[in-house]
Order: sequence, then structure tokens, then C-alpha cells
Amino acid sequence: MIQLTKLNKPQVLVDNELNWTKTIMEYVNKGEKILDSHKNKYSHKDVKTQVKLETNEKCVYCESKVTHQYPGDIEHIIPKAVYPRLTVNWSNLTFSCYWCNNHKRNYVGKKEEKLINPFIDDIPKHLHFFGPLIIHINGSKRGEITWKKIELNRQELIDRRIEKIKELQNLIDKYEREDVLALKQILLNEIKEFSDFKNEFSYACNCYLNDKGI
Repeated sequence: MIQLTKLNKPQVLVDNELNWTKTIMEYVNKGEKILDSHKNKYSHKDVKTQVKLETNEKCVYCESKVTHQYPGDIEHIIPKAVYPRLTVNWSNLTFSCYWCNNHKRNYVGKKEEKLINPFIDDIPKHLHFFGPLIIHINGSKRGEITWKKIELNRQELIDRRIEKIKELQNLIDKYEREDVLALKQILLNEIKEFSDFKNEFSYACNCYLNDKGI
């Protein structure tokens, strides 16, 4: 999980968000089941394109490159089943993998129990990586709830982070052995690239490099 910036609302929501929300709430206020044709308006292809762009096609929670294995889901940060008014609200929509989405389900929590929102919260104040493991910062109850609820240390993630860190460490070792300055600078740039937010598991790599003083 890394800090993210919300991109501009796609035009389809600029044009329709208010009317779509009004229709959804009419069903809710009547106590009627919302028709899928209205409830699923948020899945418009232009919306999915924009949420994939703002997350670099990574899961907003675990930072896996979602589209390498699975088409990915448009994620409701605050569950639409609990707050239907936010079903097509742009600030509530992002991109996630099936597994994180499934673990999160309809969890909301009170103010001090809410999951970390990467578009609003300061991630380093709540979560830190120690090697391949993500752990909450001391005193951050929300950080602890977040990684445990979404199971951000599930084994398949740990295994893939280990491989990424091994790859990074091999590059660091090569950098340390290199004595040609031009090549050394190239290697350093390649090392720093691991922590670029567009890359998979960038926060884990960033914490690893910071802990090494790089």
C-alpha cells in the first residue's frame, strides 16, 4: 500500500454521477432491490480505465500487478452495500485484486477502526515493511486492523515480495562491487527504480532501501 493521488473524474461520471446516485437512492428509499443495470453503472469501461491508470494497474492494497493474473475489480473504498449513496462516487472508487477485495468485503469500522485509505491517509504513519512483511507502526490501531483484515501478509504475497527483494539485493551487491563510476551511477538509478510507485511492491522496496540507508 502506497500513497496515491486521485485523478480527474472520468467524463462519464461528470455527466451522470448525480442522476445515477439519485436513481439508486430511489430504490433504497422505497426498500426495493436495486436493479443490476443501475447498481453496476460504476463498472463503465471509462471508469475502470481511469482507476487502473491512477494505480498503475496495481491493487490499491497489496500493490500486486493485478492485470498480470486477473482483470481486477473496481473497488469501493467504503462498501456500496453499506453506503449505497457512494456506489458511483468517484472519490470512493479505485482498483483492487480479487483477493484483497474478498478479504475486505463489507468492512467499514468506526472512525478509529477504519481501514487505511491510500488517497487520504499518510501511509508511513501507519504501516512499514520489514523485509517482505508489512507491520503496523507502534500505536496505529488502524494500521494493524488494515494489514490483518485484508491479510496483507498472506503467504503468496510474502513469497513474491521475497523474490522482489532478492532481485533488489542482487543489484545492490553488484553496485557495491562496481568500481567504474559511470556504471555505478547506472546501477544506482536501477536500484532506485524499484521504489518508483509504478512498480510492483514499491513500498516494500522503498522501506528496504531506507533501512539500508540508500
